[in-house]
Amino acid sequence: MTTTETPTLDSATILDNARALAPKIRDLGDTIEADRRLPDSLIDDLSDAGVFRIAMPRAWGGPEMTPLEQIELIEIIAHADASTAWCVSILSDSGYYAGFLEDKVAREVFSDLDSRCAGMLAPVGRAEVVPGGYRVTGKWSFGSGSSHATHMTGGAVILNDGEMTFGDDGIPEWRVMIFDPDDVEILDTWYTTGLAGSGSNDYQVTDAFVPFEHTFNALDAPVRSEPLYRYHGFFFANVPGIPFGMARAALDEAKKIAATKVSLPSLTKLQDDATVQTMFGEAEATLAASRALVFDVMGSAWNTLQTGDLLSMDQRARIGFSLVHAGQSAQRVIDLACEIAGSTALFRSSPLERLRRDMIAASSHIAHQRKTYGAAGRILLDAESGFTFF
Repeated sequence: MTTTETPTLDSATILDNARALAPKIRDLGDTIEADRRLPDSLIDDLSDAGVFRIAMPRAWGGPEMTPLEQIELIEIIAHADASTAWCVSILSDSGYYAGFLEDKVAREVFSDLDSRCAGMLAPVGRAEVVPGGYRVTGKWSFGSGSSHATHMTGGAVILNDGEMTFGDDGIPEWRVMIFDPDDVEILDTWYTTGLAGSGSNDYQVTDAFVPFEHTFNALDAPVRSEPLYRYHGFFFANVPGIPFGMARAALDEAKKIAATKVSLPSLTKLQDDATVQTMFGEAEATLAASRALVFDVMGSAWNTLQTGDLLSMDQRARIGFSLVHAGQSAQRVIDLACEIAGSTALFRSSPLERLRRDMIAASSHIAHQRKTYGAAGRILLDAESGFTFF
């Protein structure tokens, strides 16, 4: 029987640590964007704060932070810097990956609670079956945080004697590979308008050997039985914290500007302008409503999993559309904040300028793309099923 260990850093402590670290993260914003990666010293600080271990099992001494606590954590970091929050959201998935592996193997692969795992799950690589495992070759995009990762992953279709294999459903078989870092080449490709500091570079492996036990099917139920690992879609659980934190930062900045900037031709402060008041009220309501939706949906899912039941397709669809709604709503909020600020938001000296660019980049993620509404709607309409990541 596995003995449950006392977390060395519990959820409340990690949240407090993040709040204390936020001013430093904010001050490093320009450096993070210019260098297109996080400073190594910040990675050390984040690791000491415990933010990379949030999904690690309590049985190992990890905090096994609930989805709602994770969202709150990512919000705190995103309020300070979106690229940092993006990296933390991705790199903290190590605990989820561990949940898909047999416990003995997982403890060996992720021997450090603060392991950082980056990579794309989509099966764009090719994995040839060989004795003991696979020989994998492939090139993946969007390796967010890859410069700081202790482990890298990549999805790959399974080949047997060069021929693609298929499941009973007719879909090609594929698995997620956990690579030895020495087998991975990071390519310097991340030159973007927004989220520049996330370092979401392409990466590749060539004929890398991966043991069978270091792979998993991301659409199967995880091996671990604790509630946090009983739903594969919790990979995305904390993603809404990024747009929520960014939107909150935008409103805070807009409020500061409105308190001092004079409107023309009325020569009154922006905060006294009726149109500005209306836009600000709309923005606050939009953010509050979207956040309430996410916490309601995620809270319902969490309650279900704690009872020992699995999520219904209806619950999974609601998680899916809540993710899209979070991104779309934050985009609207930041647009309103920039409209309130007027020309001030155009200058690099304004936090709103970067927030607007970062939000454009964040909105391109599949979790926030409008088309994902369709995947949720298909389920809710009882239409013919198809692939969904949630």
